[in-house]
Amino acid sequence: MAQRLIDLSQEIFEGMILWSGHPPTRITINATHEQTVGRFEPPFSYTSEIIELSTHAGTHVDSISHIDPHPDAPAIDQIPIDWFYTSAICIDLSHLPPRTLYSVDDIRAALERYQLTIHPGDTVLIYSGHYTRTRDTAAYATEYSGLSREAAEFIYAQGAINIGAEAPSVDVAGTTSYPAHIVCREMQRLNTENLGDLREVAGRRFQYIGFPLLIRQGSGSPIRAVAVVDE
Repeated sequence: MAQRLIDLSQEIFEGMILWSGHPPTRITINATHEQTVGRFEPPFSYTSEIIELSTHAGTHVDSISHIDPHPDAPAIDQIPIDWFYTSAICIDLSHLPPRTLYSVDDIRAALERYQLTIHPGDTVLIYSGHYTRTRDTAAYATEYSGLSREAAEFIYAQGAINIGAEAPSVDVAGTTSYPAHIVCREMQRLNTENLGDLREVAGRRFQYIGFPLLIRQGSGSPIRAVAVVDE
């Protein structure tokens, strides 16, 4: 059976919209071809950049230590690598309005509509339409939906190890209690945020790839999120 890769990531660039608690992204030129062409035997030259980037900027995965202050909470380099290469489904909740607090009934109805089941070890992505509706606008950081505590508990209780959202948080915009993150902490599970366009995987089962950088004691990492779909 033929397979196709679908990029589920957002670009990294100066001016990218971030959750308010993270510093701005900065990209500067370290060296150019014009600067380096005379340093080596012709015709060799090189160019390179310096990136100042939060570990939670752009498409990224949170380690458990990001939200769990216990000294033994796993950092990003301590989480099994197979947690980032899993079977997956994408739940379509795009019919619901912005800033919806998703309920268990919302999740159940979407699963039933597309005849999907959460399997142990799955990554579960939530398609809300938020990214395509608000990308590169201020509304991206303020108008997103998110999971209630009960909805997050329901998804993880089915055996999911990672929940992903195409928004700055798996929690709803404006929260001060972050119930979905607290569930991740209590159940020692992952969440992935700032995914890109999920339209092609909405309502489908596929393979998910979202490998983090191997950052020693990192509380998270940017990733290149990819879906592998059967054609």
